[in-house]
Amino acid sequence: MHHSKSTEVTVTSTVALVILDVDGVLKKIADPYSLLHQRFDSLEAGRAHFNAFRTGQITYHEFAQLDAWSWRGRSVDEVKSILRSTPWTPGAFELADGLRARGIPAILLSSGFDINVEDIAAEMHAAEYHCNILHRDRGRIVGSMTVQVPWGGKGPIVQEILRRWRVDPAQALAVGDSDTDILTFNEVEHAIAVRARSEAVIQAADLALPDLHGILDFIDQV
Repeated sequence: MHHSKSTEVTVTSTVALVILDVDGVLKKIADPYSLLHQRFDSLEAGRAHFNAFRTGQITYHEFAQLDAWSWRGRSVDEVKSILRSTPWTPGAFELADGLRARGIPAILLSSGFDINVEDIAAEMHAAEYHCNILHRDRGRIVGSMTVQVPWGGKGPIVQEILRRWRVDPAQALAVGDSDTDILTFNEVEHAIAVRARSEAVIQAADLALPDLHGILDFIDQV
């Protein structure tokens, strides 16, 4: 419903692969974890879990299990409904169509969880996505999570993506908004900060944008 018919674009870019952060970039909500805590009245617990992780009292894996446990028994459909209702960043669907028209695969890389990311990947026609797995069984959240993209752990994943797709870092573009995305930027030649959450992100990028409009122009010019 969101997607217009793709038209072939003859511009040949040096960009062969685009790696996109999800939360705060494709969707305006920067933190789906906090959003669910808010909706399920577990915000205080969620803040305590995250503070315990940030101050080194627990590992990121332990933090993820505590968050997942807060939502145990919740309906997957209800969670998906909450997450689907969050606003898209302007330009998302134009970007998806434009990348397809140029034959450039989009890969989503998020420290969020699959119940959110899988739907966004489908809407964006992403070639693949990497995120944490929030376990579910018979339509309910079980209360555990498999951490595949730990906090500050995107760098090695980007290296693996480039290896598997046989794309040189010089041909890759990363798009992100937070300090953890700087680690993605460091692995590729081209970087764009969208809705940047810190000055450091802007400094680490080639270009800073208020939304997703302008990325295709950048791709066509490099």
